[in-house]
Amino acid sequence: MNKILLIGCGHMGEALLKAWTKNNKDLFFIVDPIKYKKINKNFDTKVVGLESIDGFKNFRLINIVIFAIKPQVTRNTLKVLEKKKFKKNVIFVSIVAGKKINFYNKYLPNKNQFIRIMPNMPALINKGMSCLFANQHTSNKNKNIIESLFLNVGKVMWLKKENDINKVTAISGSGPGYIFLFIDAFEKAAMQLGLGEKVTKELVHQTIYGSINLLLNQKENASILLKNIAVKGGTTEAGLNEFTKKNILYKSFKKAIEFANKRAIELGK
Repeated sequence: MNKILLIGCGHMGEALLKAWTKNNKDLFFIVDPIKYKKINKNFDTKVVGLESIDGFKNFRLINIVIFAIKPQVTRNTLKVLEKKKFKKNVIFVSIVAGKKINFYNKYLPNKNQFIRIMPNMPALINKGMSCLFANQHTSNKNKNIIESLFLNVGKVMWLKKENDINKVTAISGSGPGYIFLFIDAFEKAAMQLGLGEKVTKELVHQTIYGSINLLLNQKENASILLKNIAVKGGTTEAGLNEFTKKNILYKSFKKAIEFANKRAIELGK
């Protein structure tokens, strides 16, 4: 059984916590000055909510420390932890965008075992994509422990370079936001045809769900499937012509990913 100290319980931290508590028997200590009362009320005895880091005394009990806080408050949090004593083989994990391992090393024990991870929101329903990078001091045993933890919330992918974390942040980390924006725009546009909200949403959602599953179950890539469905002179081609006009959609996605990657780099400074 892992004893996990989760520092921060925002949208991503809470999504992971809800998924983890459904699938394993680990013991969690959650530090969140805003949500700690709610956490103690809504979770069972395997989860203990704490108002502050100082409210937890036995740091040598912990074998996994997970940072799930905003990049802007990371420095102050680490200054509090700087004076704490951890067990020798503790593994530090960060899901904080932008902040590199060297940043944490200014405050944490020397030659610590550290893994940076970029998960995404579908982890809430065990359909997440988590990308991991470990420093050179991390043992295979601890890599396996953390991999198993995140396999509980979806797929995992190990990265060879730490800088690739920013790139996957712009793709899979921010990606659900792009998808939800597309769905929202699709729904609003479809509503104008007058079928009603309930019918329209069911049509849009099932169409997207079915299309994704078709893509995952076919050997062809998305561009081939696109060509197959867009029969010349048909309704699909007529609709697609608006998206492909001057490559507007492709250019917008390119810019969105570039801006997200740039912001991830900025947050690390």
